[in-house]
Amino acid sequence: MHVNLKGLFGKNKTTTDDEPVVIDYDPSEEEATGDRLKGKSRRAAHPDVPKPRGAAMGWALSRVANHVTFTDKRMIAWYVLDPQMWSFRSVADGEGLITTHAAQVAELVGRTIYGRITTRPYPVATWAQAAWENSPAPTKGFQAILERDQLQLRNRMQSDKLVYFGVDMGTRSAVVDVASRIVSDVARRELEALQAKLDETDAIMAGPGIEAVPAVGNDMAWLLARSFALGCPVPAQDTVEEFAWEKDDLDEFSAGVEWSAEPLAQSVRVDSSQGDGPIRRHVVVLTVGRMGEMFIPEKEEPWIAKTDKLRFPVEWSFRIDVRRPEDTAREMNKLADRINSQIDHYVKDHSKEPPRQLARQAARASEVEDEMRSGFDGLSTRVRGWFRIAVSGRTEEEALARAKAVQTLYKPGIKLEREFDQYRLAREFVPGEPLANSGHTRRMPILKFAAGVPAATAEVGDKRGVLIGYTAGFAERAVTWDPWYGPEVVEGSGLVPCVGGLGAGKSFLMGGIVYKTAAQGVTWTVMDPSGRLTALADLPEFKGVSKAVNLLNSEPGALNPYALVPEPQREWFRREKDPDTAWRLAKSAAEAQRRDLTYDTLRWCLPPATAAREDVQSVLRDAISAAEARPHSTIEAVLIALRARGVGEHGDPVTATVHSRLQEAKERELSRLFFATPHSGNRGENQTEARLTIYSLKGLAQISETKAVEEWSYDELMSRPILNLAAWSALRGVYRADQHERKGVALDEVHEITKVSTGATLVQKIATDTRKHNISALLSTQNASNVLGQKINNFVGAAFVGKTTDADAQKENCRLLGLPTGVGYEETFGRLSMRPRRSMTTGTPREFIFRDGMGGDGGRGGVERIRVDFTNHEGLSAALNTTADPTKRRALQVAEERELEEAGVA
Repeated sequence: MHVNLKGLFGKNKTTTDDEPVVIDYDPSEEEATGDRLKGKSRRAAHPDVPKPRGAAMGWALSRVANHVTFTDKRMIAWYVLDPQMWSFRSVADGEGLITTHAAQVAELVGRTIYGRITTRPYPVATWAQAAWENSPAPTKGFQAILERDQLQLRNRMQSDKLVYFGVDMGTRSAVVDVASRIVSDVARRELEALQAKLDETDAIMAGPGIEAVPAVGNDMAWLLARSFALGCPVPAQDTVEEFAWEKDDLDEFSAGVEWSAEPLAQSVRVDSSQGDGPIRRHVVVLTVGRMGEMFIPEKEEPWIAKTDKLRFPVEWSFRIDVRRPEDTAREMNKLADRINSQIDHYVKDHSKEPPRQLARQAARASEVEDEMRSGFDGLSTRVRGWFRIAVSGRTEEEALARAKAVQTLYKPGIKLEREFDQYRLAREFVPGEPLANSGHTRRMPILKFAAGVPAATAEVGDKRGVLIGYTAGFAERAVTWDPWYGPEVVEGSGLVPCVGGLGAGKSFLMGGIVYKTAAQGVTWTVMDPSGRLTALADLPEFKGVSKAVNLLNSEPGALNPYALVPEPQREWFRREKDPDTAWRLAKSAAEAQRRDLTYDTLRWCLPPATAAREDVQSVLRDAISAAEARPHSTIEAVLIALRARGVGEHGDPVTATVHSRLQEAKERELSRLFFATPHSGNRGENQTEARLTIYSLKGLAQISETKAVEEWSYDELMSRPILNLAAWSALRGVYRADQHERKGVALDEVHEITKVSTGATLVQKIATDTRKHNISALLSTQNASNVLGQKINNFVGAAFVGKTTDADAQKENCRLLGLPTGVGYEETFGRLSMRPRRSMTTGTPREFIFRDGMGGDGGRGGVERIRVDFTNHEGLSAALNTTADPTKRRALQVAEERELEEAGVA
């Protein structure tokens, strides 16, 4: 069901924070310690005083069993929410997520939900180990790459967001309270008695919009560690096998921590000895105050998740009461009566016009009451809550400055208050602790709470691939990506378009991916029309295992079209229903492809006016069909067939003309690459067996699209078939390797290749074969239409889209990424890599919109704005600098010398 959230959060339907707040504290709903007050804040009864330390601090938490925490009064079941992607969601998808989240929370009507949002440091060592184990044949060079990447990750604030929801399971009886101090397994017995209610709660929390799992083992241990040592770095937890902790066991988390605060202090001091040495942090707690109108998801981001943008750790603690409709209606009746009495006081007692504010409040109270009585779908439910945000610093000044930054982030829509009683406010972050005070109670529709989307985050990629950069939108997270995740894990495609205009950073991105994965032991073949990526072959990591081939300087026949189409092997089809039939059909298709490739090549060798004639095309087709089309065939057989039909008294003059023109082309410099001469024996089989092979076409003429084909020079005419055949040559080695072995092919300038019919066929062939042959194919092009136009969008796996300024191209980018058009995403591509001109220097990280291609077969794909960053690899950055720079040669030499010194090479 579509819900207009703009209406709910707009001026006409704003939060009840605009209503007079009636403090209605119910002692039965809270574990109050000390005086219980009604009708005023509890803050005054609890001024800040120095607190006891360590285990003597009197924490309420007494034991843990599975995912349930126990105090002497209450039981709370804890869950970890599944991360929710937010970036690039359409308005409809955002509304859908908010609605489903609200509907699930509404299932817990009459109960209290406790929320905790914290972070866990990015598992750098775990990722590095996974990346190493995911490498087919990791090299010493890859070990150095991992070391540099780990250092870069540790120098940035990289962490994973964890969102916990705790659901109140009810009170504990006095008999149980006494028994629990005598019998050690009382918690287990209570769980058995509560199992039916716990199962029902588990099912609700696992529902759509929340998708939570019980917090057991490591998850529960991390919640406790981050709560007791609030604001302090916590050592990485070993794998926790315990699912239950008694009171003494909890000292593992609390005994090494000391909290203290001076009277009326602005912060709480937390000292921890749980790490390698003593740690001290100052914690400042902010309380969410008045909240204005919100337009989520139309214009704004989720209000709870907004703190993800900050570059320092932020913790949340909140608790909400999911109100019963009758309770809210009763409260609104009382409020309406009070407002009406005030209006009567103005009108009847003083004969004055009452303030308009009273009339608006009366109307709003009546509206809320009507919603409660007429709403049956749960979305009219209202909540009452208290929301706290904690920030920490090494000094109190730093903590206060960070608190000020949080307040500024939320201005002007939400006001954050820094209250007194910081000590008790901070204690709320520990499971089981009571509410510090009932001030700043937030009353709101359940949809407004759900619009906070606490689990919203920015995640893209996997945690087993190489590091390629960081998310650059909603929050900063490390982006690691395995190009073979699609073919191997989700049974998806390995076709990866890299799209962007001039200077978008496509070559930088492709080169970095090739560099890191080739060091893992993957064999790569790269087609580089510009010739600038050949510098990769000179890097120390690839000395002796790489080869740069300049095809333009190769011997005749290096691009023999017959030899470039691989012969299908019988083993490729052993999983087919009829392997023999499938193999024979594939062999026939390969022969047809060789003839098509030869036809396209020879047409470009003819003068444009001649090649356009239908009779010439027919003659050429007939001669090619008459010649054998096997991998060892050559164009010489086509010339023989033409000579036989065009020479002599009854020869065809058209055939003779075609033969003469091709004989001339055979002797010219560039077109000789297509003709394998009998005396040389070159049949195009000079494929290198190096791990990294880069085919360079440096010096190839740039095609001027503004000129008619008839005006093209010889070099320009030859550029099309050479690009096409070079791409086929780059792909040829992929099919010679084992079908299950990881292989990579990178093709630049695909927009030029696809302008030839056999080039378009090549792209389609790659698209359909990546999963079958375990290929990662990086295709670089300037416009997404060059991929979409080949009708292979269903075969696209991951995709990178860089800076694009043309309006039509931006729409095509949306189609490629699976994003809706006409909702504002188009402008995003024009704003990528927006930096001062002087800072766009060599190695400057460029931005892309990245679709990770993990959505197949139950996988969870993501689309995020990322910043590609290889600047910590100096040699790579210098090698990938595709901008003309006279100092580049020396910079590359210096970087190489430094890396050789690090490797211990004299």
